[in-house]
Amino acid sequence: MTDDHAVTVVIPVHQLNRPIQRAVESALAAGRPGQVKVLVVCHGLAANDVQAQLSGVPQSDIEFLEFADGVPSPAGPRNAGLGRVVTRYVAFLDSDDYLEGDALSSWIDQADSSQADAVVARMRLQSGSIVRTPRLRLLRVGPLHPVRDRVAYRTAPLGLLRRSAVERLGIQFTADLRSGEDMEFGLRMWFGGGRIEMGRAGGSYVVGEDAVERVTGGMLPLTEEFRALHHVVKAAWLRELPDRARHAIAVKLLRVHLLAAMHRRRNGFAWTADDRTALAKAVEALKALAPTVEMPLSIAERELLRLAESPQTSLETFAEALGRWPSGGYRTQIVTPRLRDNLRLESNLRYYGAEKLVSIRR
Repeated sequence: MTDDHAVTVVIPVHQLNRPIQRAVESALAAGRPGQVKVLVVCHGLAANDVQAQLSGVPQSDIEFLEFADGVPSPAGPRNAGLGRVVTRYVAFLDSDDYLEGDALSSWIDQADSSQADAVVARMRLQSGSIVRTPRLRLLRVGPLHPVRDRVAYRTAPLGLLRRSAVERLGIQFTADLRSGEDMEFGLRMWFGGGRIEMGRAGGSYVVGEDAVERVTGGMLPLTEEFRALHHVVKAAWLRELPDRARHAIAVKLLRVHLLAAMHRRRNGFAWTADDRTALAKAVEALKALAPTVEMPLSIAERELLRLAESPQTSLETFAEALGRWPSGGYRTQIVTPRLRDNLRLESNLRYYGAEKLVSIRR
């Protein structure tokens, strides 16, 4: 079965107070006439109720799909929507977010001309701040390299995906996870051997900041929050990747998921023994995946790592040390303990140095 549209934009909606009309209108406007089909997945909602939120929006290119699983996760509705897609490309858009200008038509032209399996969206926040992931090479030319362009830092598969590539890899969003359901999907897409392009300058994916409450925005117990991390680390496909790829993914998971989880809980969080155990187990799993995972970390990042892997330290001492972090000022957040480790691809000095050069060139 085929569809005359080029892309289906899957938009799950979980609550009627979401700005769904903005999301749908932006998706339709981001492509040329006849290019875009929007599939609104009504997660635990009646299609008629959701459709009523779109008064005045032409319905000819919109389909509504009712889906109910009782799970507060985007995984179920995204997978349900993905299963209905028959167009050449698929894109995912959260109901709180929207697309700029001609984003979809630009990505489609780019993927058609390069035969790319995916075009990674440029992203910005609604307030205007640029989301600087992936951490691209300074002098990059051509397709993205999953390791050298640090594509693991963008696990959310936002942009344009070739449906046949998704089917070839057999990937879906991880069910029953309240957070991180897109982690494995994105990593398998980027490290799956296909051609990945960075979206050209222009239309971006815009992360809405005016939502009442995002589905994955709550502070979960760390045992729950790290379920996605452990799911990925145990995956057979990841174990089969080359050492450099496993190292790149492990550093991202350690830095962005584990250490960031600690940082978010610095002030006034009621730490428990279970949380401390969850931290230590996650560190152990990442070190088993990539023994060199801590080498690119800055002095300050290693302070957090030492706290994370020492559950025997008293809760009081742990909380006090976390509250004082970082102890050595701005420099310790950039520089690694060993001078030569600053040259590693994943080091903060190397990344922020490249960012500085880019800003000077502007």
